[in-house]
Amino acid sequence: MGKDVIIIGGGANAVSAYTRIPAGPGISSVTFVAPHPIGLGGAFGTTDPELLCNTSVDVTSLDPEGASGLLTYLTARGWPTGRDDFVPRYLVGQYCRERYRQARTAAHERGTTTRHLTARARTVRRDGDRYTVRLDDGREVTGSDVLVCLGLDRPRLPDQLRPHRAHPELLTSPYPIRRLRALPTDATVLLYGTKLSAIDAALVLLAGDSGRRVVMTSPSGALPAVRTRLCRPDKALLETDRWLALDPRSPYLDTQITRILVSALSRHAPRRGLGRQTSTASTPATRLAEELHLATTGAAAWQDVIAETIDTINEWAAPWSPQTRTDVLSRFREPITRYISAIPAANARRLAAHQATGALHIADAMPKQVRPRPDGGWLVRWPGGREEHVDRVVCAAGYHAPRLTWGDDGALHLDGSGGTDAHITEDLRVTPDPSVPGERVWAIGAAAHRRTPIVNYLRTAAFHAREVGAQLARP
Repeated sequence: MGKDVIIIGGGANAVSAYTRIPAGPGISSVTFVAPHPIGLGGAFGTTDPELLCNTSVDVTSLDPEGASGLLTYLTARGWPTGRDDFVPRYLVGQYCRERYRQARTAAHERGTTTRHLTARARTVRRDGDRYTVRLDDGREVTGSDVLVCLGLDRPRLPDQLRPHRAHPELLTSPYPIRRLRALPTDATVLLYGTKLSAIDAALVLLAGDSGRRVVMTSPSGALPAVRTRLCRPDKALLETDRWLALDPRSPYLDTQITRILVSALSRHAPRRGLGRQTSTASTPATRLAEELHLATTGAAAWQDVIAETIDTINEWAAPWSPQTRTDVLSRFREPITRYISAIPAANARRLAAHQATGALHIADAMPKQVRPRPDGGWLVRWPGGREEHVDRVVCAAGYHAPRLTWGDDGALHLDGSGGTDAHITEDLRVTPDPSVPGERVWAIGAAAHRRTPIVNYLRTAAFHAREVGAQLARP
């Protein structure tokens, strides 16, 4: 009897996993459980042309090695794009959708059936040598193997906004984007966040001659850095073995990692030190302008070590405990959020243009208070006592990673409602405890964040999918 595989999720992570399910008679069926069409998840399911990928075509692929699958897909259809380019996200959704259809056809030809249940999965329970997945509509589906490929879809809501989460003039998430476009064209919008989701929201709100005004606010008040590419280098730049040998508990870790990065950049760009590749300006507008200039004039060599850095960090941290991972990464939070999550130069240019017209302002502090006004809109009280009236509030402060927990009922809860955080083994299996042998339940992409630090990156999910596919091929 063949295996019956259940894939929980339907975005790019899930499609990458599906394409790695081994060929042959070993797989009888594959069942997707997802609320949206397969391939069109939260990250790439948008149709809005304003939203660009945050990673270049080279690393935005369902395959972790070899030529970019996205590049092959786009060039075959006449798109004038190269490996460095940041393309609209909807093109990645189309690519994922096409790869899904191709894989489904190939699966059918080898005798594997594929179906899609339009719902959300809530729990996974082991029943003998099978697993029962309970859906939010009350249905159940059973299988021999379960792949948890959940994305990021639970918005973070700052404490100030939680009492007002049901208010009609508060958007707790910028997605779906059509809700932003539906806001009044003369509205002043207080936008929580200055990172990737917030930048997407600001660019949509200010697109064209909308007439809107946007005030962005966050604890840091800082935008990400600017890059013109995020690609794999033609030859290795980092001393990866040296990095992997570092003790994460070392009190000198910051210095050791800095030396590795500086050494790589010295070989890559020997005439330009790290200090000449970045801006230390104190205001967001000046720093954005300076980093945009550095990136577009070829002076930001640091961007060429980012892909290797992501892969190395993920490999280095794989054996650690969740607490060690949290402790270490918290020490490097600023460079991770600024440089690993840098923005395309095209987005930076548009932000700078909106700042120049006064349509966009980045606050240098968080509001002291935000509350609805009885006559509509919101009253914002800033540090120092200044008050401001805004028409709408939009939260784009990021997303909670999926939380997998084991409940007292013995089931794996996919919404974090169980009592104890699940353990993810080095081979990505989900277990209730490190001492318990791995279940035939695997976490891929964002769902594996307790094992893999940098998961908001399609290449990471593709590595996960390859690893899990190899395990599924075993008896």
